[in-house]
Formats: sequence, C-alpha cells, structure tokens
Amino acid sequence: MAKSYSKSKFHNLMKKVEVVDVRVKNYLELARYNKWARSYATVHRGWTLTSNIAESINAALVSARELPIYDFLEEVRLMFGRWNCENRQEALYTRKDIIEKFQAILQQNEAECTRMK
Repeated sequence: MAKSYSKSKFHNLMKKVEVVDVRVKNYLELARYNKWARSYATVHRGWTLTSNIAESINAALVSARELPIYDFLEEVRLMFGRWNCENRQEALYTRKDIIEKFQAILQQNEAECTRMK
C-alpha cells in the first residue's frame, strides 16, 4: 500500500487489509495516509531512489554474513573505517574552493569524527 502510486490501487489493498483485520486498517488510518502512503503524499517523492546505501553495504558484506556475530561486527567496523579512510584521503587531495558555510560544516565534522570510537 505504501508504495502504490494510484489511490484506487491503495484502496483496493486497504480493503484486503480490512478483511484480514479491521484493527490494522483503523491503526493505519489513525497514522494518517499522507505520512506513509506514496499516493497520499503531500510532497513530491519522485526523487526516491530505487537503490540505496543499505544495498551497497549488504553487497559488500556477503561473505561476512557467514561469520559469528562478533566477527561480523568487527568486519563491518573495519569496512567502514577503510571506506572513511579512502574517502578522507581522496578529499585531502581535492583542491576546490567552497563557500565558507560549507567549509565550516566540514571542519566541524572533521573535529567530531576524530573523537568517534
């Protein structure tokens, strides 16, 4: 229902939910459709990506999924550390002038990330 673009398809699916459990339908109505349903959205959501960072991370961690949880989490930590290091190195050698507002944001982010563990 949330992903349907037309209101008619949305309502057809809502009728199916009502048949299964009317309490779910009532709950979804209380949550207001415009908060979660694409067909009732008050803002343009055409920019929604079909691919996202979670898919990239999942693809990078295919082999690590077989590991015990502690080793898996360590692999995730190392992967993010490697990505951040590579991106930081690339950014160090990029010489472009940016406006002061964004320069200040970058400097603050850099200061904060050095304290992260």
